[in-house]
Amino acid sequence: LLAAGYTVAAVRRRFIKEGLLLAGVGGIIGLGGAIIYAWLMMTGLRTWWVAAVGTATLNLHINPLSLCLGYFISIAIVLFSIGWTVRQFGKVPIRALLAGVTVEKLSSRSQRWQRVCAFVSVGVAAGLTIFGLGAGTGASAGLFFGSGAFLLISGLAFFSVLLTLPPRHPSTLPLFSSVWGMGARNSTRRPNRSMLCVALVGSACFVIIAMGAFYTNPDAGDSRQKTAATGGFTLVAESDIPLHHDLNSEAGQFELGVPETVGDAKFTPFRLLPGEDASCLNLYRPEKPRILGVTRNFIERGGFDFKAQIGAAENPWQTLEQELEPGVIPAIGDYNSTQWILHLGLGEELSVGGVKLRLVGLLRDSIFRSELLISEANFIKYFPDQSGYQYFLIESPPAYLDELKGVLEDGLDDYGFDVTSTIEKLANYQAVQNTYLSTFQTLGGLGLLLGTFGLAILLLRNVIERSRELATLRAFGFRRITLVMMLLAENGFLLVIGMLVGSGSALIAVGPHIISPDTQVPWLSLLITLILVFLVGIIASVVTVIFALRRPLLPALKAD
Repeated sequence: LLAAGYTVAAVRRRFIKEGLLLAGVGGIIGLGGAIIYAWLMMTGLRTWWVAAVGTATLNLHINPLSLCLGYFISIAIVLFSIGWTVRQFGKVPIRALLAGVTVEKLSSRSQRWQRVCAFVSVGVAAGLTIFGLGAGTGASAGLFFGSGAFLLISGLAFFSVLLTLPPRHPSTLPLFSSVWGMGARNSTRRPNRSMLCVALVGSACFVIIAMGAFYTNPDAGDSRQKTAATGGFTLVAESDIPLHHDLNSEAGQFELGVPETVGDAKFTPFRLLPGEDASCLNLYRPEKPRILGVTRNFIERGGFDFKAQIGAAENPWQTLEQELEPGVIPAIGDYNSTQWILHLGLGEELSVGGVKLRLVGLLRDSIFRSELLISEANFIKYFPDQSGYQYFLIESPPAYLDELKGVLEDGLDDYGFDVTSTIEKLANYQAVQNTYLSTFQTLGGLGLLLGTFGLAILLLRNVIERSRELATLRAFGFRRITLVMMLLAENGFLLVIGMLVGSGSALIAVGPHIISPDTQVPWLSLLITLILVFLVGIIASVVTVIFALRRPLLPALKAD
């Protein structure tokens, strides 16, 4: 068209009209797919992930304004991409365009900017890592995640620089002298396309690995240890009516009407001020969280693992008995609940019933996510209307858990006594976190699926554009299977590079979480995920290559 006298602007308008038609139809199909995808997500929240939201009455709400905005923004992006691409074509000499060359060689200035971006990103990542090592827990996580993101950018930039390096003779690169090596070297033919493939796969792997590393398993570790999330307790119980007798004594059991002895079980009672659930099971921010009054025996026993505390006491629970300012009570809470639900940190205060609670300790991960804990003495002083005990932690041999649960619930049925395994209670909390991670991983998986299809489409386009080259190789005696292997090697090389860059950056991003001694990272499931990613990409490539090589190559050979 340019050779026939059309201007670049006229050619751009022709392409934009064509792209507008295709993008308009594709956008309508995409809107339907988006609604179906959102409906599937809501179905998952009502069924598979119902533990995270605690209700099955969720329904899909479609906002027409959101659909219209998404549609027109997508159209605008498509038109901008087409206009930018045609503008780049306009820089290529017309004789080269007529010969089939559609890529302008990168200038030395562009290559220099690629190197600057690569090295600057590495420097920023290193700086964030150094600051993260010396920062607090909350800031450290954010700094390391930023470091991982910059490493991802750096890895992609370095690969872009590698693609634009001058070619070397195969004899100096033994690794690339085979058929598989030829496929890997062919990735430099279209550096922009190769970069697009690597960036898509790398970004998707970054999201999947970074999210998957935070999956928690309540059964991991020894729950009988005092420093575990269960505190070494096996059962947790609540009663609707306060109990005023000691469940640890036979006399108390008799007075309460427990029909038989509870064996070696040991009960730790807590006073309870009713309020709102302060855990992630509550969809709203609580204004008046539940308060537990901790007995002196429990304080002396200790247990649980502290993420942060004020002071350096060997037993942080003893800080609950310290005297603070008048009208201010020391309190301990779970880190996740105080940080993300109550939006409070160590040393900050919360007013409950006219009484100020100051957080002097935060538990790393515990079964106390729904409550704040204060000493029994302060509980009786500031909340005298709440008598008796309604919350209990129970230590019992694991073999008698079911039997003990039945005995207690039957014997104390009049008090509304409900017993739950501490592992089960912890799993209910962790199910919410795992569900949110699953939804993000689902989005990452969708991006990876799009990237895989994009990789296959780009490979198909490469094969069609290189029909004359492939026909020449066939004429020189190359077998079809050899060409298939060469093309698969090109795609596999891009897949592996994208997976390595994305996964490596993600591991740096979640470094503080991985190196924590109490963390159980699901390495096996993450490895299986990466293997499946690679297999899906290769299978898509095999289908694409076989389809492309079925085209007759003789006309292409004659045209050459």
